[in-house]
Amino acid sequence: MKKDSLEAFKKVALGADNDAYEIVAKLDPEYFEYLRGIYVDATWGREGALPRKTKELIMVGITCAMLHPLGNRLHTERALIAGATPREVLEAMEVAAIPGGMPGLWLGVETLQKILKARGQEFK
Repeated sequence: MKKDSLEAFKKVALGADNDAYEIVAKLDPEYFEYLRGIYVDATWGREGALPRKTKELIMVGITCAMLHPLGNRLHTERALIAGATPREVLEAMEVAAIPGGMPGLWLGVETLQKILKARGQEFK
């Protein structure tokens, strides 16, 4: 595994780190290099038509709909870091309740509340 690949993952993580990056990099360096191509180069690290904030809000909705707690925490944190307001994050979660159901919304709002509390912020 190339050290710069792990650093690239950490850079696009915006400070909301996922320990799985280092684990996968250690267990299967070759796969990790391919993953970098999709995750870093083609998605998060690329300036495309959608700004990072919008991409993160999409992921917030998807992780709510799929009931994915770790992904929801990471992408909620990253959406806020990328400039989304708590209200924008909440709305992404509310929209996700249409295809994903109310349990996804409950997961999302609890996650958002915990993140805001940890940051010393209140919902506005």
